[in-house]
Amino acid sequence: MVHLPIVKLSSLLIKTLAKPMAKKVKTSFKQYELSKALLISVGQITHIATTRMTIWSQGYKVRSIKHLEKEAALSAGADFIGEAFIFGVGGAIVVWEYNRSKEKDRLKEEKNCKRENMHEKRLVDLDGRLERMEKSVEGIIRMERERHVTLFEPEIIKRRGWLR
Repeated sequence: MVHLPIVKLSSLLIKTLAKPMAKKVKTSFKQYELSKALLISVGQITHIATTRMTIWSQGYKVRSIKHLEKEAALSAGADFIGEAFIFGVGGAIVVWEYNRSKEKDRLKEEKNCKRENMHEKRLVDLDGRLERMEKSVEGIIRMERERHVTLFEPEIIKRRGWLR
């Protein structure tokens, strides 16, 4: 019987659904004045950061960077928020899967430890039984020797005397 990786499939579904949700977040952020101001600020910051990195990667020094127009900054900020949302969902899923895997490993280790302790206890019990059996056998051998000596000792003494 083949087991489907339901958890993996559901995490993939959540990641896939995060993209349309990110679009919804972007459009809803653009509706309110307070969030518009935030998006414009975020858009300007991301523009400045990416422009600086681009200029530095080409080996030039940054002298000044022109700010974006409000609509372009709003769009860049909304894109950044949408991508951050998708990244956050993906990161949360990765962390959740990691924790789930660690918990599975911990349970497996705990099970192995219990099994090892059970085997160790069984080994100690068997060792005790073996010691008791050895003592019993030694006692039986001692008793048999004593019985043998008491049964055959007079006869051996007679033979020795007769042989002399």
